[in-house]
Amino acid sequence: MLFGEDSLKGLKKELKATGADMSFVKGWQKSYDKVKKNCTQIEAQYTQAKQELEQVHTVLKQTEAILIARAGKLSECEKELKKYQGHFNQEFLIGKEDKEFHLIYQTILNLISDKRKTQREVLILQSEVENILAVIEEALAKNWPDFRALAYFYLNRTDRDISDLPHADKVAEVNRIYEVEFLKPMREELSACFGKERAKQILEVDVWN
Repeated sequence: MLFGEDSLKGLKKELKATGADMSFVKGWQKSYDKVKKNCTQIEAQYTQAKQELEQVHTVLKQTEAILIARAGKLSECEKELKKYQGHFNQEFLIGKEDKEFHLIYQTILNLISDKRKTQREVLILQSEVENILAVIEEALAKNWPDFRALAYFYLNRTDRDISDLPHADKVAEVNRIYEVEFLKPMREELSACFGKERAKQILEVDVWN
């Protein structure tokens, strides 16, 4: 494992003996440690957010069924939706800037809480539920960047740096930055010291074990 406790001293000694830029190696190690730590946290956040969004989808499907059948109470649906409101702030799932989602969500809560809804309001509520279900299904089908790439991206950048890009381009840009700025320089350093095959094994296989 690259830069693990067992191999750190030996690998650094080898690198130094081959004339590696040790200031670069040490700087890369610091970034690596941060990426590895942040990756675990980011993956947990996205996993939880996806599970919660799937639960909201289930509740909204129940809401839709009640509205279509014109039978049943919406109080439990309302309770569940309130519980998850404001939970979604993951750029590559549902982000803060996904105004359509957040606006529809609030509209649904406003309408669902009205105990004396007119027929027109019921139809509006049903339409809004259909709209947000489409938004959620699209979000759940999205690809995410590599979590390690996302962890590196957030070391020195924020969502604003990619806010103007379409979703697919955001994913590609995060992965590109990780490759070009983080992996490539160390791959070149290791290749110069140990040759391409060992460099590839160390960096692309062992490093994340």
